[in-house]
Amino acid sequence: MDQALADVLRALATASRALAFQNAMSMACRGDRQRLAVCLEAMTPGQLVEVAAAARLLSAAADQALARRDP
Repeated sequence: MDQALADVLRALATASRALAFQNAMSMACRGDRQRLAVCLEAMTPGQLVEVAAAARLLSAAADQALARRDP
């Protein structure tokens, strides 16, 4: 029973983290800096590290995609 509860709590934490990231990405795409700041302030330092790494990867991949499209 304890393992089942631990698994549920772990799944909830994963879902919560994914929703927080999705919310921050939505605010960034909309250019809503105030709400983005609120989203980021609510994150843990570990989450912020993950968001920063994902943002760098996304930026690099987008730059590469744009470069392939330039004549």
